[in-house]
Amino acid sequence: MYILKPLANEISITTANTVYNSSLVRLLNTSANAVVVTVSTSENINIASFSIGSLSELIVEKDRNNRLQGTGILAVPIAYKGL
Repeated sequence: MYILKPLANEISITTANTVYNSSLVRLLNTSANAVVVTVSTSENINIASFSIGSLSELIVEKDRNNRLQGTGILAVPIAYKGL
């Protein structure tokens, strides 16, 4: 079990976004298909990518200036506490 503390409003990351310059982000795939999420630098250089299964969520740690992008993905910056 864990506790998530949302730090801002949830946003769509259809276009590359730093998600409020957050280093810890909860992602939710709202589509019926798996979606590839791309991680890029502030200079738009792709540095990584990963898939999120349909209707799934996960938590990503990233550098504050890095951007995330994925069609049908919602993102919110969070604080996290494991129990």
